[in-house]
Parts: sequence; C-alpha cells; structure tokens
Amino acid sequence: MTHSPDPTAAHTGPNAPISPAPGGAPPARRNNQAVVILLIIIALLLSTIAGILLLRSEGGSSSASSATAEATPSGSAPNPTRAAAAPSLSPEELKILRDEPKRDPNDARAKGSANAPVVLTVFSDFACPYCTKFAQETGPKLQDLIDNGTLRIEWRDLAQITPSSPLAAQAGIAAANQGRFWEFHDAVYAAADPTDHPKYTPDSLTAFARSAGVPDIERFKADMTADATVQSVSQAKAHAYQIGVKGTPFLMINDTYISGFAPADTVRAAITEQAAK
Repeated sequence: MTHSPDPTAAHTGPNAPISPAPGGAPPARRNNQAVVILLIIIALLLSTIAGILLLRSEGGSSSASSATAEATPSGSAPNPTRAAAAPSLSPEELKILRDEPKRDPNDARAKGSANAPVVLTVFSDFACPYCTKFAQETGPKLQDLIDNGTLRIEWRDLAQITPSSPLAAQAGIAAANQGRFWEFHDAVYAAADPTDHPKYTPDSLTAFARSAGVPDIERFKADMTADATVQSVSQAKAHAYQIGVKGTPFLMINDTYISGFAPADTVRAAITEQAAK
C-alpha cells in the first residue's frame, strides 16, 4: 500500500511591514481585514489538502491485498475481483492458500486428479446468486482443464446467505454420500435464478436428488437432516470464517485467489499462470 506523506504546512506572511497611516496612527481596520482574508485562504488550503489525503487513504486501504479478502456476504459482488498475485501476499496468507487443498482421492465433493498441478478450492452457497452465475457460466468452461489433468476442483460449503442455505448444503453432503454430489450441484444451480436467492425445502431438495440420480432417496432424506451432517455444515462455515473467507463465491487457486464472481477467461488465466510455476 502506498502511504502519502503528511503535508508540511508552509507558514506565510507579509514580506514587508505595513506603513503607518499619515499622522502616525496604524491602520488597524485594514490590518484586521488582511489577517481575516489570509486566515480564510489558509483554511481553504488546509481543507483541500485534507480532502486529498483522505481520498488517497481510502483508495489505498481498498486496494490492500489479502488472502482473506471478502466477497459480499450476499454473494452479489458487483464486479469480478482480479486474482491477487502471490508476491503481494504475506507468508501467512500464502500458508492459508497452500494448506486448504486436501487432495483426498476419496473426496466425493472434488473432481479432477488428486495430483493435478492446480487445485481450485471454491467456497460456495447454493442460495448465492453469483455462485449460481459462476456455476452456470464459468464452471462448464473449465471442464477441459479437468479432463486434461491440469485442474482439480474442491468444494467447500459456506452456507450463510438465506435461512435455507444450510439445508441445501446438508443436501449436498447427503448426495455426496451416494457419489452424486456434482450431479446434484448441477441440478440445483441449473434451476436457480442468478439474480435471486432461491429458497429450499426438504421436498425441493429431494426432488433435485431424484433428478441427479441419487439411488437411495430414503437414505438421502435421513442423511440430509442427520446431526453429523448439520454439524459438518456448521463447522465448514466456522472454518471459512477462521481463515478469513466471509463471502461467496471465493476461489483459492494455488498461490492466488479470486474473491467474487469472475468470468471464465479470468479464472482460466489464473489457472494457466499457476500451472506454469
């Protein structure tokens, strides 16, 4: 961050004393007027300088890079956030990014080779409009990178936007228990409106499970509301908050990250850059 140095005030004054009026009496009224005018000019200058410094300060703080940068909690970040380059991150932030991928070959909510050079860890919410936009527009354009072994995607729940967000996350886990997470993921997001926050019920989520080909629906319904599933979603949210992720979507891509929605070109560029390292 570039900090602007504090300005040094310049002290100004008359270059020569004012000559006394004829008769030896000092022109007090004229002197008073001159002082008032001078004070007004100084005040205006100081006000202008203060305004410039305030704008610089606000601009600097908003551009600070951090691995814990937030998308808006509503998931409605107005613009994609450019990927943060690794050199701008602290050792602590890089550690967060590098520790997050699990590369567990048995993770039912991951896709792509566990040995892929790039892991994209996505924190998402089934009720987040920009998560919907990402799933509908960006995600499908990354499939070739998964197919050729470059990319692995790992899902993380950050269920917080609506009262039914946790239930939807629980349903995702229930589908994953039967190996149908990504089919469930695709069915849910395909039906969602990217300009709205969908509301979910046990019945609607069960319907998505059926369309996703979850084989044992009774098991799905039991797993969806099981104490262990509820606890898992709660713990996932606590973990996200602990490492500073408070908004969705949030993408960790090896040694960089993208906070908020980003189009496929932006995400692919970040993946390509990380794969080349």
